[in-house]
Amino acid sequence: MKLRVLLSMLLASIALMLIYYLCPDLNAVSDYYAKNIRGSLFTGFLTVGSFLLSLKAFIVVKLKENIFDSDGYKEKLKERRKLNPNLTLYGPLKRLSLLIFLSISSSLAASISQLSVGLIQHWLATFFCIFLSVFAITMLISTLLLIKSTLDEWLDYLEDAHNNKV
Repeated sequence: MKLRVLLSMLLASIALMLIYYLCPDLNAVSDYYAKNIRGSLFTGFLTVGSFLLSLKAFIVVKLKENIFDSDGYKEKLKERRKLNPNLTLYGPLKRLSLLIFLSISSSLAASISQLSVGLIQHWLATFFCIFLSVFAITMLISTLLLIKSTLDEWLDYLEDAHNNKV
């Protein structure tokens, strides 16, 4: 989890360094951001954060019921515990829930920053808002990838269960 957050921070920092390197006039960056980008970022991140907030409980509960409470998953967990006794039944679900929460928080923070700090016409304020936006985007991508891997595991389990019945 820490690695995902640190990687997101690193990518956001790299994005800021690229903007700083490619734009010799930082005041022009602030003007362009205020006129063309700020409003869209506010709307986009508010929408994504709200959508994820409404789906978080549904996603977590459905994954718990369909994957983590299944007998097949519990059998696989017993096998995996032979290699690593620290594994827990709901550990992956807790990590997914935390990552979704961090994605929601970063999206809402990026959205709020657009209408608070983003109103300041200074390049540092602009860079702060862009940093939060890129951080939120990378957290959302990370969440998407983790959900995909969890769903892939679920589908593999269903495929194995279907093949064993046939």
